[in-house]
Amino acid sequence: MLIELFIQLLGLIGFILLLLSYWREDIKDILLMQVISGMFYVLHYFFLGAYSALFVYFFEIIRDYAYYKTNVDKYIFIGTIPVYIVSLFFTFNGLMSLLPIGASIIDGYGLSIRKETAVICSIIVETLWLFYDYNCCSYIGVITGMILIGSDILVLYKDRFNK
Repeated sequence: MLIELFIQLLGLIGFILLLLSYWREDIKDILLMQVISGMFYVLHYFFLGAYSALFVYFFEIIRDYAYYKTNVDKYIFIGTIPVYIVSLFFTFNGLMSLLPIGASIIDGYGLSIRKETAVICSIIVETLWLFYDYNCCSYIGVITGMILIGSDILVLYKDRFNK
């Protein structure tokens, strides 16, 4: 019981950092916070035995850090697609295991463009993660996914009316 709480707590910390990231104004700040968030998610999914998600978050840490440190986001995004295809051979465990990879591709695209696109893509991404998290017993993932979708909608609303 205590171990399960610890596993969910790791996901909660990752969620809080991810949530805060989308309220940042600059895409670089969003990316840095998502790198740190990803580290907690890697541990969360490792302990759940959800290897497709584990790979995706590990790889996203590297990808987002590269976005953060360079200005060649579109090239990085295009370069990640073969990595995702190869990862399918190692992490495929039924159709549900495809969701994190699909979500990560959409997320990578959104982060390579601009803030508004990143937030819109986040809504799609979090919807895919909802299904995956439910399937792998990431209870905090399901709850946080719903909260992130709501938060992202508020960010879009706030940005739309503050222009």
